[in-house]
Amino acid sequence: MSARDRETIEALARVAAALDGAVLGLGTAALAVASLGKYLAASGALRRIAEAPAVAIPDLRYSFLAGLRDGESRLAAVRGIVRSPPGGTFLTPPGSREHCVVTRHTQTCLFGEWRGIFGWTFDLHALFFKSLKEQIITSSRWVSFGLVDPASEKLREMVHVKFDGAVHQSLPLTTVYHKLIPVEQNSYTLFQTIVGNGYPIALLDEEKILPIGKEITAIGLCRLKNQNVEISLCPDLPYFLSDLTKGEMEAEMSSRARLFFWVTVALGTVSVGLLGHAIYRLWERVKRHREAREAQERFHEADNEDDAGENGSDDEPGEMGDGQLCVICLRKRRRAAFVPCGHLVCCCNCAKRVELLDEPLCPVCRQDIQYMLRVYDS
Repeated sequence: MSARDRETIEALARVAAALDGAVLGLGTAALAVASLGKYLAASGALRRIAEAPAVAIPDLRYSFLAGLRDGESRLAAVRGIVRSPPGGTFLTPPGSREHCVVTRHTQTCLFGEWRGIFGWTFDLHALFFKSLKEQIITSSRWVSFGLVDPASEKLREMVHVKFDGAVHQSLPLTTVYHKLIPVEQNSYTLFQTIVGNGYPIALLDEEKILPIGKEITAIGLCRLKNQNVEISLCPDLPYFLSDLTKGEMEAEMSSRARLFFWVTVALGTVSVGLLGHAIYRLWERVKRHREAREAQERFHEADNEDDAGENGSDDEPGEMGDGQLCVICLRKRRRAAFVPCGHLVCCCNCAKRVELLDEPLCPVCRQDIQYMLRVYDS
C-alpha cells in the first residue's frame, strides 16, 4: 500500500473516531436508518407479492377482472410465453438473428490500474470514484408484445404487456453477443501508465434480448383496455418481468427482508453503543471541567486571601531550603500542586502564569495541567 493510501486511511480513521466516536456512531445510525427503510420496503413488497394471486391467463378476462369498471385494475401474477400480438412486429438483432421483442446493447469501457514509475497508485481512490471512471453506453429497442398461456398458447387469450422501456427492475434478458475489443494505445495512454493513473484497456460489447417463446412471469396491475387484457408495472414492487415464479419471488423477498432486518439490528446496536459511549465521555468531560473550574476558583480565592494577609517571613528565601523554593522564580515557597501529575514545584504566582500559557504544562514532567490546588502547611 502506498503512503498516500495509508494517509487516506488514517485520515478516515481520525474522522470516524472524532468526538469520542460520535461521528462513527452517527454514520452507523444513518446506515441503520437506511437499512430500516430498505427492510420496510422489502417487507411491504413481500406482503404485496404474497397478496397478489397467481392467475392463469384464460381466467383473467372472465373471472378475475369481471365486474371491474374502465380504468380499475387489480394486482396479479401471470406466467406465460412471450409472443408478438397478431399483426405485430418483432426484432432481429444482428448478433444472433433470433426473433425477440426487446434488445439491449451495452458498451462498457474497462480501465486498468498500474503503479507508475514513481510508485503512485490510485486504487483506493478508485474505490470511491469508480462510477466517475466507468463509461457505460446503453441503448434499448422494443416492440409491443404479450404473454400467452403455456398450455394452449392461443393468441386470442393474450395478456398485453405495457412496456415503455423505462423499467428500473432487471429484465429476464438473454445474452446473445459478448465480445471484448482491445483499445488501441496512444501516447496519452503511455503518460497515464507512467504516472500510475487508470487507462482504458478494452471495450466490452454486449447484446441482450428477450426472445420470443421464453416463459416468464409478469406481476403487476391487470386491467381491461379496449377489450384487451393489459398488465403494467406496479411501482411498489421490485419485480415486473422475471424468470422467477411467484413462489420464488416470495422466497427471495423474504430472504432479502430478513437480511435487512438483522443488518438493521446489528447497525442499530453498534450505533447505540457508540453514541452511548460518546455521551458518557462527554458527560465525564463536562464533570471534570466543572470540578476543575471549582478547584481553580478555590485556588484563586485562597491565594487572594494569602495576598491580603501578612505571611511574615514565611516566604523569605533565607529561611527556606532549596527544596522548598519555587523552581521558576526561586524566591517564594512552593504552594501550588498541579493536577493530575501532583507535582508541588511552584508558588501561587508562578502557577498562575503557567496557567495562562497556551498549553499549560507541568514544569517538571511536562504533563497537561487540568487545575491546581493550594497546599497548606499543618
